[in-house]
Amino acid sequence: MKRYSITGIFLMMTLLMYAQNITDVVRWSSIDYVGTARTLGVGSSFGSMGGDYSVININPAGIADYRISEFMLTPSLRNSNSKSWFVNSSQDQTENKFNKIGLDNIGIVIASDPGTKLTSSNLAIGYSRIADLNRSAVISGTIPGSITNYFADQAQNLTVDQLDDFIAYPAYNVGAILKDENSNTYYTDFIPSQKVYRTQDIYQRGGIDELTLGWAGEYEHRLNMGLSLSLPFARFEELKTYKEVDSAADEVEYFDHLSFIERLNTSGVGFNFKAGFVYKINSNIRLGGSFHSPTWYSLNDDYSNTVSYAFTDGRGSFDNKYDTPDGSFGYTITTPWRAIGSLGTILRFGDVRGFINGDIEYVDYSNASYKGKVYNNDPAELAHNNEVNRDIVTKLGSAVNVRLGGEFAYSAFRVRLGYGIERTAYNADDFYNNKVSFGLGFRDDNFFIDLGIRLSQHSEGYYPYYVQDAALSPLANIETNKTRGNLTIGFKF
Repeated sequence: MKRYSITGIFLMMTLLMYAQNITDVVRWSSIDYVGTARTLGVGSSFGSMGGDYSVININPAGIADYRISEFMLTPSLRNSNSKSWFVNSSQDQTENKFNKIGLDNIGIVIASDPGTKLTSSNLAIGYSRIADLNRSAVISGTIPGSITNYFADQAQNLTVDQLDDFIAYPAYNVGAILKDENSNTYYTDFIPSQKVYRTQDIYQRGGIDELTLGWAGEYEHRLNMGLSLSLPFARFEELKTYKEVDSAADEVEYFDHLSFIERLNTSGVGFNFKAGFVYKINSNIRLGGSFHSPTWYSLNDDYSNTVSYAFTDGRGSFDNKYDTPDGSFGYTITTPWRAIGSLGTILRFGDVRGFINGDIEYVDYSNASYKGKVYNNDPAELAHNNEVNRDIVTKLGSAVNVRLGGEFAYSAFRVRLGYGIERTAYNADDFYNNKVSFGLGFRDDNFFIDLGIRLSQHSEGYYPYYVQDAALSPLANIETNKTRGNLTIGFKF
């Protein structure tokens, strides 16, 4: 295979790289009902119960059960342990761990009794972390194919001046892909099915922090009604470092090693509302229901890449590097609506009292939508909008999530247990995420302290890149075990 040196070419026109896809849609559509340690301890199963600030994120009607005003603060400790491996590799799994301290909730509830048929009228305002996007994973193994095939796919049938600034042109600039002198055909140093050792480090940080204002009232001690308005603030940082290395036996002619580094920072804000009711059938049985509107997000991505490629030919050894310009792109995502049905019972056994609650949640991720908002009249952007929305409809599906939890109290002490099972958003995945929770609490007339711990497991398929030949797209599995501990300190007034 012929090698030749690559010289820099100044591009007269910058082309937009469309990086947004259904992964972004799923990221901002997946939420977690945590907040206070009490809610965490019962597995976020609180839809027909009340008297805890976090119900504002599940069923705001539960705020109506407050009889005294309350302020609370919830710091958290989050631990993650990921195991990753390429499906077609014989190498062992790779483990990666991290710990992080954060703030899951701060809020205040103002309780009042109007003294009419409306037996309570309460306001709540506060902050909750409703999604935690912190994760680190490392994948490694020797499998067929090379990311240079992906670079070449992006360049085929284009002139050098038409190559995009973030993938195809950087790969061409450093010599990772080569152009046929007589056509717009690109090739690489690799035989397509040749096995190559590779690694990818994935570093992700961020989450969704939601500011919420809610009202709830109780009618004749029988029917709770509630409404909340929220502003979720989205933040996400991702650094992915992908590397390929030739073996000591020099199995790939010319090639020595390469790296492809991708940097992404996403920020934005959204809006949503929630409405719900709780009907107290009798003194023991409660029936609840809530509707969560879509969240309408306005988001912006800032991104850049670095491509490095080292090779040796008859002229010597070369190690080329290209840093892309900084890119920025604005877009909107509308997440799917949700509906939650709840059934709970109040328990009394002598000096022991408590409750058991079950929530069933329905969400159809295929109801989400995406729209780029920078170049609204650009045919390429319109085509990309259609492609992403077509993927949403065909690749995402509906999920029925179940959460069950209970609390038992003796004197001022509390014990809590909870369990949840949630389905992934993708049609092709049959993964279910399991969450087990437990907690303790102490409450007196003016002060309370709660501890909640949750153990969860999440599995997903992951591709570092896609190529036209699906058999050469490197599928990996990532299994993540998370431990979350919340400590809530509160004061009643």
